[in-house]
Amino acid sequence: MGHLFIITHTDLDGAGSAAAALIAYERKIEEATILFAEPYNIHEVIRDIVEHVTKGDVLVLSDLGPNRTSIDETVELLENIVRKGVSVDWYDHHIWPEDWQESMKSIGVRLTIDTSTCATGVVARYASQYNGRERDEYLEKLESAVCAADLWRWDHPLAPKLFRVADTRYGEGPVEWRRRLIEKFSNGILWDREMEEKLSEYLNRELANFNKILAQTYVAKGECVVAATYKERGPPSNSFIGASLLSRYNSDIAVIVRNNGGLSLRSRSVNVQIIASALGGGGHPRAAGAKLNLPLIARLLGKVWRKSIPRYAARLVLKTAEDTGVCRGVGSDIESARMM
Repeated sequence: MGHLFIITHTDLDGAGSAAAALIAYERKIEEATILFAEPYNIHEVIRDIVEHVTKGDVLVLSDLGPNRTSIDETVELLENIVRKGVSVDWYDHHIWPEDWQESMKSIGVRLTIDTSTCATGVVARYASQYNGRERDEYLEKLESAVCAADLWRWDHPLAPKLFRVADTRYGEGPVEWRRRLIEKFSNGILWDREMEEKLSEYLNRELANFNKILAQTYVAKGECVVAATYKERGPPSNSFIGASLLSRYNSDIAVIVRNNGGLSLRSRSVNVQIIASALGGGGHPRAAGAKLNLPLIARLLGKVWRKSIPRYAARLVLKTAEDTGVCRGVGSDIESARMM
């Protein structure tokens, strides 16, 4: 039995889908190599393991969809890995262009996409089936709890707790904490005392940071109303900030800019996946992201006037939204995206 490599996203669904993979492929966490990636750097993470995988190994990718800046090299690297005799299984719930799907399948990647559930659900449903296992009751519980948060349904009592705990990125290193979550989930633990303590710490910081984040908000108006803010490391989460911006400013699109150039988009009525794709990213109709290359003048000005960065991002997103036409007939594009 070859070694199991898992590359997954950095959020709750990434942890849940990695844990589901450990269960479906019948491995303990110490028997697997788990790495974390974002859509814009998938190829870089894959590149790091090319020399370490050998014939008979299995590479699982979960809760990740490449973007325009990473797709070509990702295909090339995975083709080399498959040629080594490594099985590559990719599980996702994001929207993929047809030609990207065909590129993966043509090189021997077993790509499984199901947009009706979260990535944890995709792995729990299909990886178990591929490995000749019946889905057990615990995998169904894991899928239910994680999907309730990741799909913003909040129909599971643990969803808001798990969502916050998975976003805990202070104290001990974020990578170590993600691994601990994966280990807990893969051992049948959905909640325990340590997670309760992390939640308490998180809520204290979440409340302290909200006012500062809202004070840095810039609103741009055109065919859409775009509210953007700057977020440093730590709570609150991008999704909670996004929901607040949409409600507080009656905006169509919420934009959260992070200090590493990451751009997160949220909306209840506009297909932000189209905007993110135009900016080199991707995601879902209601939640998407991209990597923002801030011009030098914006970075310099941001040192003395922090709101200059949200100002630049809001104007860029508004222009992209208008150029792509997503603000026209608001609402209908999200329903059509769900049919893809």
